[in-house]
Amino acid sequence: MNKEIIVELMFFLISILWGAIILLAYDCLRILRRLIKHKPLLMGIEDLIFWVLTSIFIFSMIYRENDGVIRGFSIMGMALGMVAYNYLISDLFVRLITKLIQCLLKPIVFILKKINFVLIRLKKLLKSVRIVLNTRKQKRRDTRAIRKRKKQESKEAKTEAKKKDKRKTKANANVKEKVELEKVEP
Repeated sequence: MNKEIIVELMFFLISILWGAIILLAYDCLRILRRLIKHKPLLMGIEDLIFWVLTSIFIFSMIYRENDGVIRGFSIMGMALGMVAYNYLISDLFVRLITKLIQCLLKPIVFILKKINFVLIRLKKLLKSVRIVLNTRKQKRRDTRAIRKRKKQESKEAKTEAKKKDKRKTKANANVKEKVELEKVEP
């Protein structure tokens, strides 16, 4: 075979391989989407970024392998690689890798759920402890307020009693003076 034909054939085979690699990368994105649910807007943005990066990747490969000359058979080779990969390997690869990752994540998810359950229980316990402590604190405040009020009332009662005693004493003194004056007058 001619050396130039061998070079072109190798470029064609590399193009087929790159097409399969591109779809393999997209399958990794599909696996991620199966594991983590995405909204349609986010999926569109991911696809846009993926295909922009893929186009840069394709043109860099063409530039490196074929001096930047875009040939129809290289594009056809990439398309052929994508189609072959899609029909032969893609679905099986996505299913197996997704199940494998899910199996590996099951114990972690189980542990995280248990930790979450314990944290929720601890939060509830902490809340009930806070309620009890606040109730006790409020009772102490109420008791102090009652004692303070009683003490204040007691002081007021003593003050009032002293005032009454002073009035009685004055009244008694006035009565004694009158009695003494009456004794002196007759």
